Amino acid sequence: MQLAAMEAEKLLDPATAAAARSLNARLREASRREGLLRVLYDTATDLTGIRDVEAVLKAIVRRTRSLIGSDIAYLSLNDYASGESYIRVTDGAATALFRNIRMPLGEGVLGAVATGEAPSQSADYLSDRTKSHLASSDAAVAAEGVKAIMGVPLRAEGKVIGALLVADRHAHNFSSDDVALMESIGTHAAVALENARHFTEMADALARLDQAQQQNLAHVKALEELSSLDQRLMETLASADSLPNLMLLLADSMDSEVFVVSPMGETVAGLGANPDFGSPDALSAAEISAARTLPIPFTVKDRQYTVMSAVAGDQHLASLIVAGHVSQDRLAVLERSALVLSAALLFERTFQDAQYRLQLELIDELLNPRSDDTEAMKRRAGRFGLAGNSPLVVRVVGVREDQRQRALAVLKRHAQDRPGITALHESHLCVIEPASPRDRADGANRGEISGQALVDVLKHQRIEASVGSSQAVTGFSRLATAHAEADAVLRALQALSRNGEAADRAALGTAGMLLGAMDTPFATQLLAAQLGPLLEYDRRRGTQLVLTAWTYLENDASGPAAAGALHIHPNTLRQRLERIDAVLGTSWRKGGRSLDVHVALRLWRLQSAGIRTPLT
Repeated sequence: MQLAAMEAEKLLDPATAAAARSLNARLREASRREGLLRVLYDTATDLTGIRDVEAVLKAIVRRTRSLIGSDIAYLSLNDYASGESYIRVTDGAATALFRNIRMPLGEGVLGAVATGEAPSQSADYLSDRTKSHLASSDAAVAAEGVKAIMGVPLRAEGKVIGALLVADRHAHNFSSDDVALMESIGTHAAVALENARHFTEMADALARLDQAQQQNLAHVKALEELSSLDQRLMETLASADSLPNLMLLLADSMDSEVFVVSPMGETVAGLGANPDFGSPDALSAAEISAARTLPIPFTVKDRQYTVMSAVAGDQHLASLIVAGHVSQDRLAVLERSALVLSAALLFERTFQDAQYRLQLELIDELLNPRSDDTEAMKRRAGRFGLAGNSPLVVRVVGVREDQRQRALAVLKRHAQDRPGITALHESHLCVIEPASPRDRADGANRGEISGQALVDVLKHQRIEASVGSSQAVTGFSRLATAHAEADAVLRALQALSRNGEAADRAALGTAGMLLGAMDTPFATQLLAAQLGPLLEYDRRRGTQLVLTAWTYLENDASGPAAAGALHIHPNTLRQRLERIDAVLGTSWRKGGRSLDVHVALRLWRLQSAGIRTPLT
């Protein structure tokens, strides 16, 4: 304005005014360029200061849109495997279609720029026939309302990694200054993007290295713990009470309850009883663990457990069961403990087998009627807590033949760490142990027979047993006679249908008194005086009146109970009793005569069972 006025007033000639105008134009351009350079410098500084790739991408498009003043800015990355360049991030785009454009390299403005040949633009893309088109990308451009597009390639380390573009929703050509500015921005953006990518990769590598280091440290710590545990396990294996000590160590290491059970779910050596371990789920898990030699989780009654079976070869010895969930780092502890359990059980089995062989040989020698109290026998018996100068008692245990071996195993566990011998002898189970006060004639409590403990422990394992006990004797030479007495008591219990009981002669009552007089003349006279006519009647007619009389009196003279025991109709029993009345007289089941007849019937019953052993 001032130049025009001065020129009008003839203060400046036209040439001087033209020179001044040219100088002003250069100054304005220089100022604009200086401003752009400052903005580019600030942009480059901001971009290179960002270390996150995603943040760099967003900053690039946001700064580009601001500097160019366009409606939309977006950045694409090249996927050379598919031969496409895909839009990675946008600023100002409103539609998902546009934000997800994928263009083959060389196609359209985006694809052409992404090849890295040169910048490219279109004043009105959809109407521009000089550019190649794809229906999908054209639809996205139309949906976004884009007209003018311009872009520049992004190069990093000599390779085109993508393109930086701007778009407007009105048709126009971008100036050469805009293109030059975009190229400058693209150069800085590519460098910033690569720096961020390298930084991210380095940070990821450092994170992975740190994680690996932490894992290595954890692994080393776990190995140190396992090494310490192995040493403690070996010490446990060498200790006297290896199983209880192993359980205490494992419970401390696992910080949970620990159980040792047999393959059938039964408690081993009285440790950690739990009836749940006999359930099908628990037994199945133990079998799978034994087959795979791996810890197996299972659930019983909403409680979670983990079982690790101890095996030797193909034999399932026992199972370790831990309550609750077992973490991965504790599974190795469980597996090692199962190995030690296997060794402990094998050692214990070998020891027990050796001990049992010694007991088997010793019991045969002790119960030999010709055995003497030799010094060698005393030393061998003393290893099992038996002394010839102390009262001893012999017990004979009667069980079904198919349960004999299982009953022996149960009784051996029961007798563990107790003085005495438990073994098979002459096809039955026999126990020799120091007499307790209950077994002695002067004991304070004869109401409880010590043999009842054996009946109870076998009953707990669902084995019905009867136990005959001898009187207490002193001296090994008297054990053979004591064994004969205990065997006679057991056979008397069986003959008198008192299965599942424990008794000695005193507990048998009148039957115990009769055992000492089975084959005496008095026994013959007693039977003849009390039952003679009835015995003769049965012999001549083949009837069972003596058996009927015995059953009737054994059932407290109850008709229905006796009929049930004989498996006959009550009318049949009534007819038999009337016939017995006719033979013996009606007084046989009344008053004192009833006791005499009952004693004679018991003597007959014992003789019928083949009990002929004289007792002293």
